[in-house]
Amino acid sequence: MTVEWSPDGHLDLESPVMIVAFEGWNDAADVATGTIEHLALNWEARQIAEVGGDEFFDYLEQRPVVRFAGGVSRSVEWPRIVVSACRPDGVANDVLLVRGPEPALKWRRFASEFVDLVDTLGVSQVVLLGAYLADVPHTRPVPLTGAAFSRQRMTTMGVAPSDYEGPTGMSGVLQQLLTEAGVPTLSLFAGVPHYVASPPNPRGTEAMLSWLAENLGMAVPMDALRVQARTWAERVDAAASEDEDLRDYIQSLEDRLDEESGVTPGPDPEPDRGRASGGEAMPLVDGEAIAAEFERFLRGDRDEPDAG
Repeated sequence: MTVEWSPDGHLDLESPVMIVAFEGWNDAADVATGTIEHLALNWEARQIAEVGGDEFFDYLEQRPVVRFAGGVSRSVEWPRIVVSACRPDGVANDVLLVRGPEPALKWRRFASEFVDLVDTLGVSQVVLLGAYLADVPHTRPVPLTGAAFSRQRMTTMGVAPSDYEGPTGMSGVLQQLLTEAGVPTLSLFAGVPHYVASPPNPRGTEAMLSWLAENLGMAVPMDALRVQARTWAERVDAAASEDEDLRDYIQSLEDRLDEESGVTPGPDPEPDRGRASGGEAMPLVDGEAIAAEFERFLRGDRDEPDAG
């Protein structure tokens, strides 16, 4: 791993907490990286290091970016993972924010050397952020799931424990290796409605930030974000109001969620069979068509009414 330190990179850090988000597979609607971006902006984070190296990135998938000005070549920006430091008001310890593309190559080497970096920086706790597409309605609180380094810590997280088993991202790898290295490590994931998956999703970011503020004891300014979240929800509501199939589909998600939580029990309590409350089958829908319909509306590409 190539670590390029900023001029003030080797500074004295006070028991820093590290918050990490990788772009890509575990970042639905940019919720996780959007959380890091919000924190970096509001806490006036300063970059202390860049993590890179040709051995970790596939430039056919994560292409470098070229910059021009008036036809004159200015620079080429290579994929990189940025480490920034900040000291939020009223917090005794420093916070390290890590954001960048998920490595595409040599994961074992990257993860091992990332653990070494955590040790070098004296990190006291790591929080790994992610988001996934789910069959959840945008009208309900954003579902948060988590994993922790111990059962005791998991019980205090205030989120549903993750029981996911299957393909994982770099966050899943780091969760295991950091825990084995004795670094207290948490993972927090937000569920994003699959039918409105394009970024940004300010409601998901708001939910994640609220959790971080409560669990890490840090004040996070969110007034502007809350306005964005309300506006986003209103736009999706407007999109749903235009199409009966979309409304019915969202209603079926709400009904199933209520049934699973015991709010509106129906005669068929088996959510895996895909039934809404009252025993009615959930509509059979094309998820891609639903998403395309929402994206079309949110772009303003609605069809004009037929003339005459």
